[in-house]
Amino acid sequence: MRCFVALGLEDGPAAALAGWLEQLRHDFAELAVTPTENLHLTLAFLGNLDEAAVTDAGVAVRLAAAATADFEVRWTEGGVFPSRSRPRVLWLGVDRREPLLHAHRVLAEALSDAGLPVEDRTFRPHLTLARVRRGEITAQRYREIVAHLETLPEVWPSKAASVVLYESRLGGGPAVHVPLVVAGFARADRRQLGRFRREPL
Repeated sequence: MRCFVALGLEDGPAAALAGWLEQLRHDFAELAVTPTENLHLTLAFLGNLDEAAVTDAGVAVRLAAAATADFEVRWTEGGVFPSRSRPRVLWLGVDRREPLLHAHRVLAEALSDAGLPVEDRTFRPHLTLARVRRGEITAQRYREIVAHLETLPEVWPSKAASVVLYESRLGGGPAVHVPLVVAGFARADRRQLGRFRREPL
């Protein structure tokens, strides 16, 4: 199974981005635009796992969730990988605050302890909006694609409330992400929860 781990978000960015993504799909045939149901903030990409490794990954996800409190995810601005002159991926940035870094760190430790692959590179959290399809694209068209990021709507903060292990099923169209394990954060931070709940704590 091809698997990855992402944050489980409440009040996610899909509703705010749906119209913008649809316009992007209409205006730029050169882009493979992410369907709103596939928008996710990846914590770890695990690659192809056998059944035993998937079970181990599920245990690691639960351990990481148990050591993490609910927190707020603040979205920032649009950007690209690897460069503005020749972008391959369009993304929405995330404020790299300590709660998010903590969630990534404890997950990486739990995965490593389970003998599962952990990417040895700097964590650069983002929400993938689109990928540039392979083919000939002019420099002017690249500039137009990058300029379109300036029209991104404001996206309100989301609540991170769980860690999710997904299977990514590839086929003729967009990948289908199937949740295998959803582990809610066990240590709810009362100060953070106050921002999302109206009833008294």
